[in-house]
Amino acid sequence: MPDVVPHIRRAQPQECTTISALGIRSKSHWNYSSQMMATFRSELTLLAEDIQKRRVYVVTIDNTIVGYYSLREIDSKAIELEHLFVDPDYLKRGYGSQMFHHAMEVIKSKGFSRLVIQSDPNASGFYEKLGIPLVKKISSSIPGRSIPCFEKILQTD
Repeated sequence: MPDVVPHIRRAQPQECTTISALGIRSKSHWNYSSQMMATFRSELTLLAEDIQKRRVYVVTIDNTIVGYYSLREIDSKAIELEHLFVDPDYLKRGYGSQMFHHAMEVIKSKGFSRLVIQSDPNASGFYEKLGIPLVKKISSSIPGRSIPCFEKILQTD
């Protein structure tokens, strides 16, 4: 397979359906029950106005969206990496790490000094490998389930 160069760019509002479907496909990779997926589906559905209000970026290969991430401002100093998903057909190729590093550049350029990530338990190893400290576990939208919360203090210039 020839080397493929990914491109990361701002998402367009009209891509909301494609992006939402990708997030749901990626989440279902972990074989969650249909009941859990129904809850996740509502959490992962982005509307056009969500893309306009938030910082949402996609990674594309040959103009095909293969991943996305979104950032949600918490306050003037803190921002949450709200979503980071890679299409299951493109996992383990480094696209998640590339998106994460891109997100860090965006976050730092906007002057945020604290990054918060509420991760799926199955993705916690990804953030641990990137050196993001796990600070606590918090209640999930699924009763009886907790999710890891990572937080990193960022150097500001």
